[in-house]
Amino acid sequence: MQISNVKTAILIGKFAINDGTSKARLKLIYENLSKEVLKDDAGRVYLLVKDGKIMKIGGSISKGGIKSTMSFYVSANTGRPSIRSFGINQLVYEATLKGEEVSVYMITSEQVSAPVKGLFGTEQMSISAFKEMEEKCIADYVASEDNFPAWNYQEAGKAWEQYIQEEHAAILTATARG
Repeated sequence: MQISNVKTAILIGKFAINDGTSKARLKLIYENLSKEVLKDDAGRVYLLVKDGKIMKIGGSISKGGIKSTMSFYVSANTGRPSIRSFGINQLVYEATLKGEEVSVYMITSEQVSAPVKGLFGTEQMSISAFKEMEEKCIADYVASEDNFPAWNYQEAGKAWEQYIQEEHAAILTATARG
């Protein structure tokens, strides 16, 4: 599916090869958006788009907004990343090296006030239905395309390519050795 078919998303930025001193091999060049948009804690769905085609649909409610969410993908070739973060980092890195444009789009969830139960009672709080929104976006994609986005490995029940699994294991082993 082409991103041009999506009516609810805004462009957040584009990935590039990191030429700085950080060990992260990617960086995200953000669009000229306000700090409020980039750091909004409301739930969000993000779309990773390669040359106009949606490759991954994900969701997050991490503190720090979309900048925090994307930091996991930008630096997933360092530390002890999950296979999902490392795999996406690898695919974005490979595409970027080939000169393909990989961009990030975002759809935000409206926050609503709802009763939230705790251990000792119920309190009205602002909540975001990001998981439901992510599921809706994936269902819309599948209904339109008859399959999952290519980089939604987990939802599609696909195993990561062998070389990605091996490189991920090597990073974890190197990190364990210190």
